[in-house]
Amino acid sequence: MRGSIGRTPSATPLYEQVKQRVMHFILDGTWSEGHILPAETELARQFGVSYGTARQALQILTKQGVLLRKPRIGTVVTGRTPHHTLDRFYKYYRLHNTKNELINTQTITKSIEIRPATDVEKRQLSLDETSNVISLVRIRLHNNSPVMIDHIAIPEHLIPNFPSTPDSVPALLLNNLRDEYGLRISAVRETLRADIASAEDMDLLNLSVRDNPTAVLVIDDICFDSKNQALLTASHRALSDNYHYINEIR
Repeated sequence: MRGSIGRTPSATPLYEQVKQRVMHFILDGTWSEGHILPAETELARQFGVSYGTARQALQILTKQGVLLRKPRIGTVVTGRTPHHTLDRFYKYYRLHNTKNELINTQTITKSIEIRPATDVEKRQLSLDETSNVISLVRIRLHNNSPVMIDHIAIPEHLIPNFPSTPDSVPALLLNNLRDEYGLRISAVRETLRADIASAEDMDLLNLSVRDNPTAVLVIDDICFDSKNQALLTASHRALSDNYHYINEIR
């Protein structure tokens, strides 16, 4: 299969190289939707890796929805690319430009505080009357320009000793919650709506007064763990002129 992975020196883990090779075959049409992959033992032999390595790569792609295991048939290409999975959710937000390209943003935390949970947060996060949340306001930049504001609330008791200053908050917040606190997101419930830009939106998104009224896209999230316990809420307010949000259903 165009060279043995196992014989090619690389700092990238072998299972990741197998993933990349499989994705390459899928994206270039070699393995189209409905194609049945070789058995894992045969795939391992062709790629020059161990059975366990090949199996690990296919398990990840199956979890991402790229592949589907069918009893008595084998592993099948679904035709879905992993742009809209929780794995991507950890790394990107699903904001696209007018060319339908998924944009990569840089994140700056503007403020962080501990405050009493609002009534809405108490209901969404199943908190009692005296509970506090850690509240963050973040800005997402694309090409050094602000495109989205994040308002995030996390129950204080879930993240003891969380950084207390904006500069010390990790840019990859969800990864930090997973790696440092064991808070792994398994599901996300989203609500989308349109709104008129507020004074805060105008300021943080660098909107001009002459642009007012300006429409913004609002995406409200509740993130859950595998036991359906709400871990955090987030409200994202994004520019809507040159950017849009894509949600794929298959």
